[in-house]
Amino acid sequence: MKLSQLSPADELTSLVLRSMAERANVLQFAEFYRISGNAEFTRKAATASGGHFRMINDNYPDNVASPDFINTSLKILGDLVQVDQAHERRGYDVSSVRASELLNFARNLGKQFQMFFFNGNSSVNADEFDGIKKLTPVTQRIVAATNGLSLDTGNSDTAKTKQQKFLELLDQLIESVESGAQTLFMDGKTLSRLSTIARDCITTEQNEFGNPVKYYNGIPVLSAGYSITGERILPHNESCGSSANCTSIYALRFGERADLSIATSIGIDVQDIGLVGSFYTHKVELDASPVLLNDKALARLEGVIIS
Repeated sequence: MKLSQLSPADELTSLVLRSMAERANVLQFAEFYRISGNAEFTRKAATASGGHFRMINDNYPDNVASPDFINTSLKILGDLVQVDQAHERRGYDVSSVRASELLNFARNLGKQFQMFFFNGNSSVNADEFDGIKKLTPVTQRIVAATNGLSLDTGNSDTAKTKQQKFLELLDQLIESVESGAQTLFMDGKTLSRLSTIARDCITTEQNEFGNPVKYYNGIPVLSAGYSITGERILPHNESCGSSANCTSIYALRFGERADLSIATSIGIDVQDIGLVGSFYTHKVELDASPVLLNDKALARLEGVIIS
């Protein structure tokens, strides 16, 4: 289910969700599921075999399924949005000011969620959930080249060879996701280079916000964007061999309690607390955690260099 389907349906919550999704395009594709309490053991994809041939009068070999569970622990992302009561005394329409500040906060909350969705690391900060960079299995990581692959422009033989290799790797990345990737995420700089070298494979449509979305061979290709501090969410400073100016591309397949999913309690919780001390206060919180329930639902192409 989408986050909007799990969250309360009141107008204020709907406005907050829309503002978040404007800045967090991952929310336009992500699937959520509800859990109760602080944590839950969620079963991963089954490991039993896909069937065998047998001779008449023979039994099938043992095919004991081994359940594999993930302990999903919800993390709280949110904040208080406070507007000083003094604005009211000085003649401002405090309701309008509060609404404006709440929606501005929601846009930044969307950026924050998107940043942690990719880069969250509970080993560094126990308050964070783990993002897909950490969740990607080693077996689902594709290295473009030992010391990175420089994706050059131009029509020289060397440039064309690198471009062709990159497009082959991108197709391999898509194929490595079971049933095929639903979305590709990369940095905007990488997306621009892809549009240049694979123009015949790129189409563009508008999303519900009127923003253009590019498609590579029919698959949405999305820019991960920028954090609230203005840094690239998928930076170009990753190391690959002797190169330290690389970036990564992610291929994803979302599902509701399947594939790559996001656990939550009640979705977005927006509360108008009213006047607290000298401040009119809204509280906005999201209990959530990405969960990889099928190792083949997520893949990463690393070592891409955009010079």
